[in-house]
Amino acid sequence: MKFSVVIPTCHRPEVLTRCLRGLAQDEAEIIVSDDSRDEATRDRVSREFPHVRWLAGPRRGPAANRNSGARAATGDWLAFIDDDCEPQSGWLAALAQAVGNADVVEGRVVSPGATDSPFEEHVENLSGGVLWSCNLAVRREVFERFGGFDEDFLEAGGEDMEFAWRIAHAGLRVQFATDALAHHPPRRIDWNGLWRRTWMIRWMSLYRLKTGQPRSFPVAVADETRLLLRQTAQLVTRRDSPWPRRRCFAVCWRWFTFPLVLPYILYWDWRFGQMQPGLARRDGTP
Repeated sequence: MKFSVVIPTCHRPEVLTRCLRGLAQDEAEIIVSDDSRDEATRDRVSREFPHVRWLAGPRRGPAANRNSGARAATGDWLAFIDDDCEPQSGWLAALAQAVGNADVVEGRVVSPGATDSPFEEHVENLSGGVLWSCNLAVRREVFERFGGFDEDFLEAGGEDMEFAWRIAHAGLRVQFATDALAHHPPRRIDWNGLWRRTWMIRWMSLYRLKTGQPRSFPVAVADETRLLLRQTAQLVTRRDSPWPRRRCFAVCWRWFTFPLVLPYILYWDWRFGQMQPGLARRDGTP
């Protein structure tokens, strides 16, 4: 059984370096698919990690970038990890040990040093069931049958959720590997980053369409209003929930932006609906 590690990257040679150093003791095939428009990442990989295979990415977003690296891989299993993750000692061996009869193995992700700041992003997968693409291994035959990640998602805004939905609905055998640990350091964001994250919600419109959940105009209005009211109620009633400052800020921010975000969501529900004939829905069947 051979593993190929696929790492998509774009203009982040410094964080990629930390990721690759975490793989220094592994003998697996390692592929970096690079969407950068300069040569900094290629030069860094060539100079410091000559055993790593560098490929120019397609520059159509992270889904296409992962697929590009997967197509070049030769392993029986494809292990995906993001460039800003740091695989810990024994990460790949733990994935391999967890394979058994599984079709998919997800690893544990923690965000060391995360705080309750609203201007911080962090990703964690502590008990499985989310299938984040930042720490995920897929049997190659399954990945190819599924057609990989959906390249209609042009940004990191739901492509791994859509892939996870297909895995769940195909009844595949999924194993959670606690010892396959990757650190995902928290990212600081500013006001520009906050606004950018707010507008990324348009990809949820595409996700709903891809997963067979299209909405009419009145249903969309009711759904979004109901969601915000439910989040507000949870904020008030669940006082013992983690990250209270982050949760409070997030709900207040959603109320503040709701008059702008609601018509924006409605527009993208409509626009993706108009594009539907050209947006292939994948279900993982041959």
